[in-house]
Amino acid sequence: MVAIWLLFGKIELSNFFRTSFMKTTKKVGIVLATIVLGLVISPAIAYGEAGEIRKSVASIEKFSTSSAIKTVMIVGHEDPQFVPHMIHLKIGDSIRFINQDGQDGGLAHDVISVDESGMPNGKFNGIILNVGDTYTEKFTESGIFNYIDSTYPQMQGIIVVS
Repeated sequence: MVAIWLLFGKIELSNFFRTSFMKTTKKVGIVLATIVLGLVISPAIAYGEAGEIRKSVASIEKFSTSSAIKTVMIVGHEDPQFVPHMIHLKIGDSIRFINQDGQDGGLAHDVISVDESGMPNGKFNGIILNVGDTYTEKFTESGIFNYIDSTYPQMQGIIVVS
């Protein structure tokens, strides 16, 4: 009986070690495969990310040397106004006026540069802007530029270019 138990026990022990060894071998294989894949894939990912970072930096550098477009909204049906009232630009930047006075069908507006006394000075003269229309003006010299809506002269704004 003891011999059968030893024989049976040996078989069970050998199965136990074989199963444990196989589980360990599988785990080691998985770990090694993961390491190898990590060594192969990580540099590729890092290279790709580095390429994207280089593109982003180049884009930022390009943007910092290129001109920008800033927006002034024409709003307020009952009390129309330019928003913002004052805007700062760099030389070479542009300003885009957008007529958003859309309440009750909206009103047409224009944008005309004026001198300190409120008289048109011809530096820029925008077209009549119906609701949703835009007008863009580029500034190539520094200065302070006052403007109004000639139909509603109480609408005033200031552009500072430096």
